[in-house]
Amino acid sequence: MTPFRRVLANAGWNLLASVLPLAAALLAMPWLAHRLGTERFGLLALAWVLIGYFGLFEFGLGRALTKFVAERTGRPSAADLPVVCSTALGLAVAAGLLGGLMVAALAAWADGWMARVPSALQTEVQQGLFIIALGIPPTVGTAAFRGMLEGLQRFKLLTAIRVPSGILLFAAPALTALYTPRLDWALASIVLTRWLLLLAHAAPCWRALGLSMQRFSPAWVRPLLGMGGWLTVSSVISPVIVYADRFVIGGLLSATVLAHYAAPFELVARLLVLPVALAGALYPALAAAQSAQGGAMAALADLQAARRLRGQALKLTLATVLPLAVLGAVWATPLLGLWMGAEFADNGSMATRILLLGFVFNALAHIPFAAMHGHGLARQTALLHLLELPLYLLCLVYLVRQHGIEGAAAAWALRAAFDLAALGWLLRRAERRLQRAQGTA
Repeated sequence: MTPFRRVLANAGWNLLASVLPLAAALLAMPWLAHRLGTERFGLLALAWVLIGYFGLFEFGLGRALTKFVAERTGRPSAADLPVVCSTALGLAVAAGLLGGLMVAALAAWADGWMARVPSALQTEVQQGLFIIALGIPPTVGTAAFRGMLEGLQRFKLLTAIRVPSGILLFAAPALTALYTPRLDWALASIVLTRWLLLLAHAAPCWRALGLSMQRFSPAWVRPLLGMGGWLTVSSVISPVIVYADRFVIGGLLSATVLAHYAAPFELVARLLVLPVALAGALYPALAAAQSAQGGAMAALADLQAARRLRGQALKLTLATVLPLAVLGAVWATPLLGLWMGAEFADNGSMATRILLLGFVFNALAHIPFAAMHGHGLARQTALLHLLELPLYLLCLVYLVRQHGIEGAAAAWALRAAFDLAALGWLLRRAERRLQRAQGTA
């Protein structure tokens, strides 16, 4: 099997793992909006963001593990893997517990933000914040285990885990909504699913890598955290960039307007399944190639092979996302009305069209982003995110004040275009330097 065929096969498993939960989301979200009401549904959308974002407490360990495992699998250095992965797991357990405690402490001091919540929902929201804190440890642990399995390129197994669990993340709150519209019950079902997902990832890793807390080695703490350090910067900033619009809309406008924006954004975000699937499969392949031995000529050959993989992935991505974006823009109003109802179609169609433009830029940016990390250039991507964040927030606040949710969509699309251009420039610059260094080796 050629390298690109293997990447495609792995991407296919990634895609399957994303598409079936997407179908569950498409079915569950209108039901949840109907049963919970617009305000509770908007807050639930915000809670989904929070649970995912607080996964930042894994400190880049998952993505660092993918690179460590991919570089060593099938080589003499594979003997290090039980110790490396056990050490990373120990760090993930400590980080998850710390994150859960910090979120619980923040929940206890959320009185200022709670004043914006309708009084009838304040008890549910307060309890829901503490429930979210219970979801942080399994989210962090799952990220570490997933990094191990991706490094081993066990994408078929990951799909077997992710499909039922991804469906359950939407089906569980839909089931609680059948009996009660309470927000805290919906959140409890999501957190329980996160714990089940952790157990499903843990079992195969334990067998394949010989994990044991007794193998924790302080000598590997610094390499792991050093590799994950810049990844952590991106892990902290990138979700803020992606999800800040929801918080700005909720703060400057209302929970009802937030719901009108959250639904089309979730729909557009789910369309990223192809580039995310490709990038997820491409990353360990590039990490393994970059670790190859054999001198300057072999390294140059690896660089050319990596470029071919990237070029093929970019062409496939563009050929898929561009027609989707055009068709989605043309049919935005009837599709949104059919999915979420006339209220959402009337208020969210224009934002949907603008978000679809940003979707094209964002989809393409996943490929150079994966390539940068495959080269081990996490510092450059983190610095780019540090530059993007204040520029984006200023643009976002201004455009939301001036144009409401359409302004938020425009700010997101502009940020995605800038990100794509900057990543492409950074990657070309880094590879020119690499070629010059190898040419003089």
